[in-house]
Amino acid sequence: MLTGRLSNAEDDNMNAPLIPGSMRFEIDVLKTFIAVADTGSVKLASERVARSSAAVSMQMKKLERLIGAPVFQRSDGAMRLSAAGERLVPHAHRIVQAHDTAVSELHSPDIEGEVRVGICLENAETRMPEILAGFSKAHSRVTVEIISGDAQDLAAMLAKEELDVAILTIGGGAPPDERDRLLHEQPLVWAAHKNGQRSQERPLRLAVASVGCPWRLAALDALKRAGIPYRIAYLSNVSESQLAAIRADLAVAALPLSRITNCTQPICVNEDLPKLPYTQIVLRTAVNPGENARALAAQVLSAFNRPP
Repeated sequence: MLTGRLSNAEDDNMNAPLIPGSMRFEIDVLKTFIAVADTGSVKLASERVARSSAAVSMQMKKLERLIGAPVFQRSDGAMRLSAAGERLVPHAHRIVQAHDTAVSELHSPDIEGEVRVGICLENAETRMPEILAGFSKAHSRVTVEIISGDAQDLAAMLAKEELDVAILTIGGGAPPDERDRLLHEQPLVWAAHKNGQRSQERPLRLAVASVGCPWRLAALDALKRAGIPYRIAYLSNVSESQLAAIRADLAVAALPLSRITNCTQPICVNEDLPKLPYTQIVLRTAVNPGENARALAAQVLSAFNRPP
């Protein structure tokens, strides 16, 4: 359960067998469910879907009553999927993707040509591949060219009109732009081995991405301002590889909170190291976006429950 305790009547209703054909999923509820599953936090999910934490909790209780089982369990302060939640996740993604694809196709049915999309390396592990696949299904005559890189390089390509749309990570020194549309934000935290000693060592052993990653910039800046010596012990542009280094107690890393709450033990948030800023995922279009870019931007915004 999310919070509190259901009444006996609600318990009975939750355990009652479902009548075949009686289950009707609401798209907004499924989008909220996916947000909680992705972030491991009701608060962070509420920021993504632009609802209050109380509204998110109510939606999850509604979903639990619908399917007759808890979808989350609280563990170490994080919301982790239950067995029923694990079964629901792939279906929720397919239903939401089908919905967003249909909306996109109906709004822009005749587009064709090409759209060039830049994606930060760290965002390649998020929902973006799924969203782009949905766009391609809706607009089969549009070729989607994907370019991966760091935020600074992609922003420069967008400014030179070498890209039509970019999904960028900003924060920690990567500057925002007035055209940015916020998709999601969450705090950066220090990830460390729960029983390890690396966070106490000096110089501090770090797992980071390559130069240009905003998370790397934020981590190094925070340590410099605090006067904490460090050395880069592990270098990877893939956060899961950084998490593997932490599991082996080889280093600590600055990562978004959702990457910690959704990972397996024995990784935890270290609160002894300097406070880190928030990181944001934004959508940025070219100065004069074409029809294809506008259609893709609309589908991305819809997927993150943002207004067009």
